[in-house]
Amino acid sequence: MAEAGGDILTATVVLTAAGVGGLVLFRRLGFSSVLGLLVMGAVIGPHALGLAAAGDVLSRVAEIGVVFLLFVIGLEMQPETLWAMRRAVFGLGTLQVLVTGILFSGLLVAAGAELRAAGVLGFGFALSSTAMCVQLLEERGELYTDWGRRAFAVLLLQDLAVVPLLAVVPLLASGPTVETAPFGERLVYVLVGLAGLFAAGRYLLPFLLDLVARERNNEAFTGLAVLAVVASAWAVQRAGLSPALGAFAMGLLLSRSRYHHQLEAEVAPFKGILLGLFFIAVGMSIDLRAILANIHWLAPLTLAMMGAKAAILFLLARRFGLDRPGAVQAAALLSQGGEFAFVLFAAAAHHAVLTPESVRLGVLVISASMLFTPLALRFADAIASRLAIPRPPVSVERRIRRLERHVVLCGFGRVGGTVGLMLEAFGIPFLAIDQDPVRVEAGRRAGRDVIYGNAADPKVLRLAGVGRAALVLVTLDNPAIAERVVSAVRNFYPDVAIIARARDLEARDRMLRAGVTEAVPEVVELAITLGAVVLRQLGVTEADTRDIADQLRERAFAALRRHPTVARRAEAARLATDEAARVP
Repeated sequence: MAEAGGDILTATVVLTAAGVGGLVLFRRLGFSSVLGLLVMGAVIGPHALGLAAAGDVLSRVAEIGVVFLLFVIGLEMQPETLWAMRRAVFGLGTLQVLVTGILFSGLLVAAGAELRAAGVLGFGFALSSTAMCVQLLEERGELYTDWGRRAFAVLLLQDLAVVPLLAVVPLLASGPTVETAPFGERLVYVLVGLAGLFAAGRYLLPFLLDLVARERNNEAFTGLAVLAVVASAWAVQRAGLSPALGAFAMGLLLSRSRYHHQLEAEVAPFKGILLGLFFIAVGMSIDLRAILANIHWLAPLTLAMMGAKAAILFLLARRFGLDRPGAVQAAALLSQGGEFAFVLFAAAAHHAVLTPESVRLGVLVISASMLFTPLALRFADAIASRLAIPRPPVSVERRIRRLERHVVLCGFGRVGGTVGLMLEAFGIPFLAIDQDPVRVEAGRRAGRDVIYGNAADPKVLRLAGVGRAALVLVTLDNPAIAERVVSAVRNFYPDVAIIARARDLEARDRMLRAGVTEAVPEVVELAITLGAVVLRQLGVTEADTRDIADQLRERAFAALRRHPTVARRAEAARLATDEAARVP
């Protein structure tokens, strides 16, 4: 038992060190983190140094990273946005798979391959790596550009195409094969799985999220967020579809929920860790020795495959209205082979459609293409920058992503809501964060930017664009929670101005020590307001009243003792009280 635990710890140390080292080194050299993780995985894998083994359990756990990635993408994309992309998904995506698959199959047949094997290899090469492409787009901040959306649409169609491709493989087998369920039965499974997914994402999960949010149960909220991801992937996989596609669909269903920003914040750490592990695991499966031993023919073959695929993608992208720079970049991004091709080739080998040598050839070409992709994308960037047509502008994203120099209201109750009305009156943009689902829903119905989330969570602060904000206003009435919010904002955004609500002078002092720009003690402000009303009622001039109030606001109650009018009246009142106390 101790030895097994030691092996697990050793593997964890090696994988973590390799991941961090690859990220730091390759980012410092100006390359993408994906390339760094792939290379480090290949170096420590069983085909090179052998410091870690690419076990089946590691690969399966790492695949969950892709599931989390697609869930987050679904959360960030509204259903109407996906509907607007339908021409790119079913038009551009379908043509890309068909034209590329048929061309590669024909070339392989011309080279002497058997028709069945050529078909499987050709359509396998037509697929791209969803995980790699989406991660590269996210890293570069180009997922929501025109060309980034077109590329994502093609990836969606490719994920859908895996299902019929896998269904066709047993039909190509010439001998006895493993018995599979009839097509009609598999179709029923798919429809039932999709119906269950829709019901869970549309009704069950929003109800459960609302329940735990009202109870302020943060641990249960995190658990539900993770459960939403893995359960949707599991259910859709059981129905015979891609688990990543199921997670994307669940994210899309929850994208209209008031909780989608907090959901994204909760799953982001899992996505980052597991996705990094996924690329390391893919890198560990790459046989560097075989690639280097066969580099004389593997490099030209891989580059020819990527070049032909990129040429087809460029022509189709131009046909579907993408400009030349965007078409060049989309073609380079999607030019590699994908991880689903490994699944397709394995199924074909299981049914004796592909020989082990053919599978080895296909895996080597796809592995090499993955390593070349970040370099190809940099080359495409250089070409795009030289083209006469300007780079496509970033497409319109949600209002939260467009906010600049806005005010972030941490709390949207009576105080925060009132401040919001004042900001609206002067046309100052603001975004509010609140953990009361009723207030969030009411604010959204009124057309205001209000998100559900814990304002002390750095991930939620990042989603609210605090780094781009003019200032942060903390209006929470719980001193402990308010101080945690101030600490989080100051730690991660040291330059942003913070104004906070404080309960009293002591709380104001604590807030100032925590780093707020200004803190307004509500007891003092209430006293000043009431005192001003009383003074005016007693005949004190407006000028004297305003003077006292301004001094109090500036130096709190310390000014009260130094104000001559107040000092005289206070002394007179004290003497009168003492005289009254001496009267028997």
